[in-house]
Amino acid sequence: MHYLHPYIRAGILLHLVTIAEAILLYILFNKLNGWWFFNYPVLKMVIFIVFCTMPMFPQFDAYSRYQNYKELVDLFYFNGFDRRLVKPFIKSRCQRDAVMAAAVDLGFERKCRIYFQKKGYRWYHFFPDILFSNPGYLCCTQFWSTTFFTKKYISKVNKKMVRQFRIQNLTPLLAA
Repeated sequence: MHYLHPYIRAGILLHLVTIAEAILLYILFNKLNGWWFFNYPVLKMVIFIVFCTMPMFPQFDAYSRYQNYKELVDLFYFNGFDRRLVKPFIKSRCQRDAVMAAAVDLGFERKCRIYFQKKGYRWYHFFPDILFSNPGYLCCTQFWSTTFFTKKYISKVNKKMVRQFRIQNLTPLLAA
């Protein structure tokens, strides 16, 4: 899993959702041939647009999680693992995947898993916390901008620096 591109690792669940939606779209258009020929053209277009744009939203979210991943790699590289750095990114499974991808790259996977367990998160907690505490927030522009349209983050750390950091941190463990 470590060798997959960080974009895929940071949004693995979102990529799986996109694939599932694409399969459903294929089934809808290929297996249900008759649905396209009923007599309501406006309804047909609305259904067509909704179903064709559905796979785009998880990819917008995956791009945003990749931006979170790059930010977290920088934070972990310069500050080490600190739960205060992770706390803003644990609100949803997708964000936790981005945190975990960054933690794996820098050798903080174990600390990150322990922190998530202490906070009560397990692998099956898929939905964002805000969905249960304040579902109206899903209609807010701040939710949409932070979830789907996060600004591009320019990373200060490159792959060579990450590799060197990981080797540097593993050396004391191997010597012990």
